[in-house]
Amino acid sequence: MTAPEKHPAIILTLSPTGLAVARALGERGVTVYGIDSNRSEVGHFSRWVKRPPKIGHLPAGEKLLDGICRLAQSLPSAPVLYVAGDPYIDFVCQHHEKLRAHCILPGSMCPEIASLFLNKESFYRRCQDLDIAMPSTFFPRSLEEAEEAATKLRYPAIVKPTHGHLFRKKLEGKKLIEVENAGEMVTWWERFQKWGGDSVLQEIIPGPESNIFVAAVYSNGEAKTHTLFTAHKMRQYPPVYGSGSYMESRWSEEVATLSKEIVESLEYPGICGTEFKWDARDEQWKLIEINPRPTLWFDLVRASGVPLFWNAHSDLSGNAVPPTYGSQKDGVRWQLLARDIASAMHFMAKGDLSVLELFSKVLNPKRKNYAATAFSDPGTLIGAPLNIAAKLFTHRGEDEEEGS
Repeated sequence: MTAPEKHPAIILTLSPTGLAVARALGERGVTVYGIDSNRSEVGHFSRWVKRPPKIGHLPAGEKLLDGICRLAQSLPSAPVLYVAGDPYIDFVCQHHEKLRAHCILPGSMCPEIASLFLNKESFYRRCQDLDIAMPSTFFPRSLEEAEEAATKLRYPAIVKPTHGHLFRKKLEGKKLIEVENAGEMVTWWERFQKWGGDSVLQEIIPGPESNIFVAAVYSNGEAKTHTLFTAHKMRQYPPVYGSGSYMESRWSEEVATLSKEIVESLEYPGICGTEFKWDARDEQWKLIEINPRPTLWFDLVRASGVPLFWNAHSDLSGNAVPPTYGSQKDGVRWQLLARDIASAMHFMAKGDLSVLELFSKVLNPKRKNYAATAFSDPGTLIGAPLNIAAKLFTHRGEDEEEGS
């Protein structure tokens, strides 16, 4: 058996999410190769990331497929392939058999499992079949069904495309649309139909963002939970419906138990992130989503002392390690600074955040882990500002979660 650190890692997407994987594994002696077609993405600047010649900036496609296979064949031990962004999930699933012949892939990266989680309708239907508590959700197939569903929802409500990552450009980086009445709901359903996609109509769980808890989970090849971490979401960007911009590690036995039960009932093998919101109306946690890969805030897991990526890397390479459950360090803060400042400005304008809180909770670096930068990784101190400038210059927006 080859020791886990002898198996290199190949990471697809070098946003802060991919950077989190690289940091966690690189610090333990794993050689990390990173690939991202965005040349300004922050992970390209990290000391932990090697950029493989000729393929380090390739988009998903046949050239990248051939390049990954050649790279894997040149290495002394089979590399573990990590997908840190949605656009590469389709790529890996499409070429699953060929990649699996040269790389070690988690079970979640097979077409049957990934398709369930990437399709909002199939995912929510499966959750309904399992009686998982979640917001009221409808899947209309006709205008008549959409009009009927619209009368059953309380407003404001939301419309989500069933394949969200395919409509980010049309939605200017948004993951969903909030509507104020039944008429708007039907209008947006019709618009998604014209764009060539179905949509999910869903209620909003009232309450602030601070009512949201998340979990990071690694399940082994038998879909049994091996490593689990929970955190409190304090702010997100865009506000209300965005990705986490400010998080704090906090163990929640309820969220941990729910995550374990749901992930195992869905028979999911691999790394994922769960998200729940407390619904005060019936006093229960309700599932918002499960992301079938690492997500934007996962460097908080490493910073809080939970070796999720190392455990996954060890297990996938055939080196069993003890499970990790409930041993995290609480009170560690994670922040994606540029996005969190923008979120804070939104809440200051609404009167929900004071100037004092801006300095104490947003700008104060105490006990804080920054998603994109670290003094121990000096290249990112240059790379992160360049990445922000490049996005502003090209008007690409802050849609990091699509590729994170």
